[in-house]
Amino acid sequence: MVIALLREVAATLFALTGINDRGSFTLEDHGGNSQDTWEEVDPDELSYEELLALGEVVGTESRGLSADSLASLPSITYKAGSSQIGSNESCVICRVDYEDGDSLTALSCKHSYHPECINNWLKINKVCPVCSAEVSTSNQS
Repeated sequence: MVIALLREVAATLFALTGINDRGSFTLEDHGGNSQDTWEEVDPDELSYEELLALGEVVGTESRGLSADSLASLPSITYKAGSSQIGSNESCVICRVDYEDGDSLTALSCKHSYHPECINNWLKINKVCPVCSAEVSTSNQS
């Protein structure tokens, strides 16, 4: 279902950007069936200009957290030898061992990381790198 929707959106975007000006595939040629239109489009055959035009129409969507959300994540202080729930002895992103007194960023799933490491990760993905739980700042104090 999702793939069909993506194909329909892509076909519409191709039509809007004028990529279908080759005459070989338009929505009207196929009775408005965007499924047929999409199957005839091969992104590998599009020119650089056509891909740029498509990118301008599609735009970009951030899948990560905003700077404000990142700033609102809670910090904890690492204590060597403590058995904090969800904690490791090292950052799973950079693989460097934590040292006593290190400031760490804790996620809602209780996994913790170096602030620089997790912030870079969360700018791209808003899920925990260990358990894939979605990171939410709405229910944190």
